[in-house]
Amino acid sequence: MLLQDYDRHGRTWDLDARTGLLSPASGRCHGFVHAGGEAAAALYADPSDGEPAIWLQYGRRRWDCATVTVHQSPGPNGTRRFTVEGARGTDLELLYPAPDPGPFDPTYDWIDAEGDDFFLWAAGRMTDADATSRTTLLAHFRAGFLPA
Repeated sequence: MLLQDYDRHGRTWDLDARTGLLSPASGRCHGFVHAGGEAAAALYADPSDGEPAIWLQYGRRRWDCATVTVHQSPGPNGTRRFTVEGARGTDLELLYPAPDPGPFDPTYDWIDAEGDDFFLWAAGRMTDADATSRTTLLAHFRAGFLPA
């Protein structure tokens, strides 16, 4: 699965969905991957799926986003919490440091905050109340896009 690096524009990775491992690649992308941290985290759609779906993957684990609820919230001591809730409860809980926006910038807003935090961005796309983001994202990911 070819994915654009969320943090390093212009970089493309091939995600092995079975192992969760990444290798450098090029071509049309079908989602985004955050390569930092303990494991690769990705949000994508596989155009070869018979039933269109948006997938969230963390390492080897992956979820059909239609079957889980995703949350992102501030945690204690400047951390953030990202959770994936399935039918049997919490499937994944990550505590991670909030990105450092650098020196004070009066123009730093929510768009910048999402751009600095893959998990915040992913949760925002998956918690869209009227499903507009999901529908648009699914069509965009399935069609594929050139990396920026």
